[in-house]
Amino acid sequence: MSLRPDDGRVETAVASLNEKGYAIIDRLVDGAAMAAMAGELAPEFAAIELDGIATRTRRVHSRILAVSPILQHLIVHPVVLAVLDRMLGPNCVRYQLSSVQGIEVHPGAGDQNLHRDDDIFRLPHPHPCFEVNLMWAVGDFTAANGATRVVPGSHRLASGEVPDPAAAIAAEMPAGSVLLWQGATWHGAGANLSGTPRTGVYAGYSLGWLRQEEMLYLALPPDAVRPMPEPLQRLIGYELKGSLTLGWLDGRDPRVVLGLDA
Repeated sequence: MSLRPDDGRVETAVASLNEKGYAIIDRLVDGAAMAAMAGELAPEFAAIELDGIATRTRRVHSRILAVSPILQHLIVHPVVLAVLDRMLGPNCVRYQLSSVQGIEVHPGAGDQNLHRDDDIFRLPHPHPCFEVNLMWAVGDFTAANGATRVVPGSHRLASGEVPDPAAAIAAEMPAGSVLLWQGATWHGAGANLSGTPRTGVYAGYSLGWLRQEEMLYLALPPDAVRPMPEPLQRLIGYELKGSLTLGWLDGRDPRVVLGLDA
């Protein structure tokens, strides 16, 4: 998993992210893996009472990494990391996992408002890419069941410019595929007009010197990350990296202090 693939999927995805603001990699993993992951996540979704949720959408957060070994490996999939190396690597010593969400959009859910994920940082647009986000299709994503809508080229819009909602397209893709988009790209979940839920897993990645969207050290403390693959531990932030030693604990590498390299 530590080797970065150099193949057409990476090059194509990077080119599309730069040109259109988004990319889809079809069937990056097989449907059987997604079905198994759906089973791992099912109890987490079932614990959320849907009645009373106006959006008709269940969301579970980064703690789900502790209960889904399959998801752990998806977060550090070598093709994904190779794309992130190209998109985020030039602007930081290390990039990081910022947040994770399991998202279950139920029948009756309406269109989510189009938005930019990186507006939380309040920097003027356009700007260099400092956030790339993913949506894994746990099941098929279709226009009818609420596939994520993206506005091609909207990552180039200046602050204050709002895209025409009619320009948004449904990112349809079969189970096992992944949608990637820049944090500056306007997007939103689609309305679920079908009779079954649409399930996906979101993962956000950002430059390592930005604040993580979720407090991952509380969501995933040392005891929770010990069984996880080392690349994921490091991506969450359990590592010391760079000549200026960003990320130290008691003046030392947190991996040493916490015994993660033991």
